[in-house]
Amino acid sequence: MTESFIFAVNTVVPMFIIVLLGGILKKIGFLKDTFFAQSERFVFRVALPSMLFLNIVNARGSVRFDGKYVAFCCIGVTVSFILLCLIVPIFVKDNDKRGAFIQGSYRSNFAILGTTLAQNMFGEPGVVQIAMIMPFAITLYNFFAVSIMSIFAPEDKKLTKAQIAKNIGKNIITNPLIISVLLALVFLLFDLPLPTLANKSLQYLSDSSMPLALMALGANFSLESMKGRFHLAVIATFIKTVLLVVIAVGIAVMIGYRGVELGIIYILFSGPAAVSSYIMAKNMESDYQLAGQILLLSTLVCTLTLFLGVFLLKYLALI
Repeated sequence: MTESFIFAVNTVVPMFIIVLLGGILKKIGFLKDTFFAQSERFVFRVALPSMLFLNIVNARGSVRFDGKYVAFCCIGVTVSFILLCLIVPIFVKDNDKRGAFIQGSYRSNFAILGTTLAQNMFGEPGVVQIAMIMPFAITLYNFFAVSIMSIFAPEDKKLTKAQIAKNIGKNIITNPLIISVLLALVFLLFDLPLPTLANKSLQYLSDSSMPLALMALGANFSLESMKGRFHLAVIATFIKTVLLVVIAVGIAVMIGYRGVELGIIYILFSGPAAVSSYIMAKNMESDYQLAGQILLLSTLVCTLTLFLGVFLLKYLALI
């Protein structure tokens, strides 16, 4: 048990120390909102794509595409989304709240927090495994988010089917994370060499991704932002950080997944709501205040649930 506890502490706590640091630095005025906003943009468009590209390219010989595993993860995300679409409208009556609630319940901060967790838990094998899932998960997240925000949009903001298809396609082909993973796969497929100069430059960018992303996450947290719509945020957070995780991991264990593969499945479903869920809700005139509350509350709750989840999986010798 002691070994499992130490493993969980070393995996989760360092991340949240940096999250806390970001909140403190913003609170005392050492860093401003503009810094964190620019950091988020830099991480998403430059640093994190560099890290994913570099880790895949440098893992030549160890990358193995597993169609059944990818299918399991994609089906899990899809089923979660469909069930929420069927159930949520029954007890959430306002259209703008429905879209924000559903997106906050299924869409995980998989790219940023997930990559850090994978690296802390498994090192390079974890990053390689998560990179195999990344383009599929991000594509599904974007596809479902644009669709649900359009379906439950105000009448004057509803998109046509053609506009929905155009937005989804644009989100997919311009996503830096998807582009970086696909580019890395080209390097692997054709066994292209990566010059030392490029390798070192990308490594510098890669090293900056996690601290900047986690600090920005902490800076976004505010207790004042939790006022109003709190009961819906609590329910969505429970679905996001507990219910879907238990179901997905339970099924994965019964199928026979263990080790790194099970760990990545856990990461895929256990993370807090994605930062981009708030941005998309605001841009598409959904209830962005509810989206922000789900984001903040799920991030706070994850300090406990991620630790407990990693501890239990390690204690039970599943990872």
